[in-house]
Amino acid sequence: MTTKIYFCTNRKPNRKSNPTRFGKHFSHDGLANLRFGLAEVTDNGYSLNVAKERLVHKHDGQCTDHQKSVLGSLELFSGLRHQMKEHHQDTIVFIHGYNVDFSEALDSAAKLARNFSSLHDGQGVNVVLFSWPSDGSMMPWLAYSNDRRDAAASGPAFARGILKLAEFLRSAHPDEVCEQRIHLVAHSMGNYVLRHALQEILHQCSGALPRLFDEIFLMAADEDDDAFEHAHKLMRLPRLARRVNVYFNRGDKAMAVSDMTKGNPDRLGDDGPRAPFQVPAKVVQVDCTRVTAGLVQHSYFVDEKRVVRDMARVLKGEEDHLIEGREFLRDRNRYVISD
Repeated sequence: MTTKIYFCTNRKPNRKSNPTRFGKHFSHDGLANLRFGLAEVTDNGYSLNVAKERLVHKHDGQCTDHQKSVLGSLELFSGLRHQMKEHHQDTIVFIHGYNVDFSEALDSAAKLARNFSSLHDGQGVNVVLFSWPSDGSMMPWLAYSNDRRDAAASGPAFARGILKLAEFLRSAHPDEVCEQRIHLVAHSMGNYVLRHALQEILHQCSGALPRLFDEIFLMAADEDDDAFEHAHKLMRLPRLARRVNVYFNRGDKAMAVSDMTKGNPDRLGDDGPRAPFQVPAKVVQVDCTRVTAGLVQHSYFVDEKRVVRDMARVLKGEEDHLIEGREFLRDRNRYVISD
């Protein structure tokens, strides 16, 4: 099976023209430099079609036709808008987590797309992967420190890509408007990328945040459990979406390692927000502990069918209290996914 995944990355390509892969370091053209393209992902690997880029600096405000800039983002966004309009598909923007190389990030994105292939009358969803230079290393102690630093540095790049996409879709001619929705899934340390992207968006928009997404999913978030209490963290994230869904697992060993061995505060992906009754009403807390175990304790957002089914119902726009398979714990202000 071949799965098409749009991608945006600030990783270093193996070559400037027609790259075939992206590595574990930042682009030589700067932390916020982005390359865009389309990947075809199979069980045996992937192939890339990387959009052409040519940036031309104007002199005296003039440039000839053959000197005009070519923006890879426009090629990707045009194809994405066509898919959304012609096939009535929503789009999911996906930020991967810690210790993930480019190939593994594409595999996770492809799983995400396949998991929701039945949505929209079988048309499925588009997935746009934002891949930041996570180490994908076998040296976990060094890799975690490096990844946390690189995740923070990648926030502005992700913000830049998202604002470009939002502006492109908003500026569409009435005949081109697709009337479909854009969602966001952030996994593990991808939530730390999101925190720093949010701060950059706040800076660029002078504090007036546009509602860019319909649903935001914070999955196994390697982020502080007080993140919704502080403006420099995720306090203003709900302004970007119609609903923010926080999924967590109290048996997630990756969260315990982040908490106890890395000197981090308690994690959002371990037991949800520290003050569960003080989050905005649009923040929905979902405990996955009962249905996650073994190898899926951290990757349950793509590998545990009961969590995937719950997410699919959220993507369909179902009301929180009507989603089948959930139990509401009033004393904790959270839903629990049951066996």
